Amino acid sequence: MTPAPRTLLIVNPVAGHGLGRKTFARLESRLIAAFPGLEIRRSERSGHAIELGREAARAGFERILCLGGDGTPFEVINGLYSGGRPPLRPEIGLIPAGTGNSFIRDFGVTTPEEALDRILAGRRRAVDLVEFECYRAGRPARLYSLNIIGVGLITDILKLTNEKLKPLGSLGYSLAVLLRLAKGMDNTIEIMTDGAVRTVKDSALVVSNSKFTGGKMKIAPAADTADGKADLIVFRGVNRREILAIFSRVFSGKHVAHPKVETVQAAEMSITGQPPQLVMADGELLGETPLRLKVLPSELVVLV
Repeated sequence: MTPAPRTLLIVNPVAGHGLGRKTFARLESRLIAAFPGLEIRRSERSGHAIELGREAARAGFERILCLGGDGTPFEVINGLYSGGRPPLRPEIGLIPAGTGNSFIRDFGVTTPEEALDRILAGRRRAVDLVEFECYRAGRPARLYSLNIIGVGLITDILKLTNEKLKPLGSLGYSLAVLLRLAKGMDNTIEIMTDGAVRTVKDSALVVSNSKFTGGKMKIAPAADTADGKADLIVFRGVNRREILAIFSRVFSGKHVAHPKVETVQAAEMSITGQPPQLVMADGELLGETPLRLKVLPSELVVLV
């Protein structure tokens, strides 16, 4: 008889301003009953889940369940891959309990109970992982993204949300957009995809592996988590009025029809900015450009 996979549950209790703690309390008995020998770790601070992911790689867990927001699997995966591609890539289960929970929304899952039902049903999907390099404290850092990488304006909005508006949930993202737009943009960004070079002024962009960001914002409506490519959404030379018009359509995904929004799909990209632009991934502020990335096709199996 084949032994059951060793399962680790990583809980971020402060995700969603305490929603992680409440969600775990509600699902704990189901989880323990469903996974005999389940080991449970709690993330105690920012970056702690990276350490837990690194420990999980060394311990050889075959399944890791992440209970928290998009930042929890981001940290866990970066811990798993901190020494390069792990010899054993565990299945990843996602139980949403954060502010945005964007990645799992691609699969029609919006509640922790739905996510757990999918996990227990043994539903598996191979998904791409984006490997990228940006600069942190003046030095290149290699990282991995499951959901979205933002450059410039998008990251400025996230920074404002995290610092002042996160208690407002999804509404905080919307308010941050309006507040940040008051400053306008003044930059030049150069983008290389598949040998083609684009230079755009007063621009912002996102690189998406999945459709959603900030909860319900359908930022990359054509994105596919398993197509071996990332979707680059570029906002070219937009003024305040135009970006407001674009933003009003972002929840439906119709913003991509705006004449100043360009969508490009590619497996590898290189992005530089003058001045250097802030970079975020999966809801985490990370560093600045230059940014280089490539898609690792079907790199992970998620239980969803």
